[in-house]
Amino acid sequence: MNAMTSLSFDIQKSKEFCSTHQIQMVSYRGKPFCKECSMSALSKAQEEHQHAVNQMVRDKHFAGAKLPRRHAKSGFKEYIVSNNGQKNAKAQCVMFAKDFMGGVVRNLIMVGRTGTGKTHLACAVARNVLESRKYARYITSEDMADEIAKAWKIIDDSEANAIHRFTDYDLLILDEYGLHDRHENRLQLVHKVLYSRYDEGKATMLISNLTLDELQKDLGDRLWSRFQHDGLTLVECNWADQRMQGGAA
Repeated sequence: MNAMTSLSFDIQKSKEFCSTHQIQMVSYRGKPFCKECSMSALSKAQEEHQHAVNQMVRDKHFAGAKLPRRHAKSGFKEYIVSNNGQKNAKAQCVMFAKDFMGGVVRNLIMVGRTGTGKTHLACAVARNVLESRKYARYITSEDMADEIAKAWKIIDDSEANAIHRFTDYDLLILDEYGLHDRHENRLQLVHKVLYSRYDEGKATMLISNLTLDELQKDLGDRLWSRFQHDGLTLVECNWADQRMQGGAA
């Protein structure tokens, strides 16, 4: 007698009825159960498993963006608006994110004083982009230059490969431009990524404490022209340091 034959003898009709589905239950080795309840439990288990898999994939997707821990959950709703400048900056970033997810690729430059919420807004844009299953990456200009410069020391890596990695993201958020990247060779590496992203038609968010005039001079005429080619959103953040006032910076 094989296992299937044995199983068929073990399952028998029960005299009991399911109080939920009002159907006759079956008995397996003397224990009654409802077929409908069993199917519902199986379906629920499958749904819970799929939800867990989806959550794991989502977590890895967000982790790949490497948003700063402080701003990992910073969204537009959490950005506190207390003046017209902040209201405009938020509106510009919301529109940039909305257009990006709608297929409009352009660049965004955000300049202004420290503590004005530039990184918060940038991470809010990134979170919306990531939710739409696009790939975004946050990094400071200094860290990106370091990674590219050190690539030649790593087996099977190179400067070209590192530049390609930073080019490949749908959206690159380059923070603290002009702060710790003043060495000419390091700045050239940053500019190589910006040129490469232009050539590939990729959107870049550039964040800096420089003034707009200083930034334009630092980028140079050729790169500044390329930043504007496909459309450029300019956001100037010139209000007081919000960190000192307990705001969302």
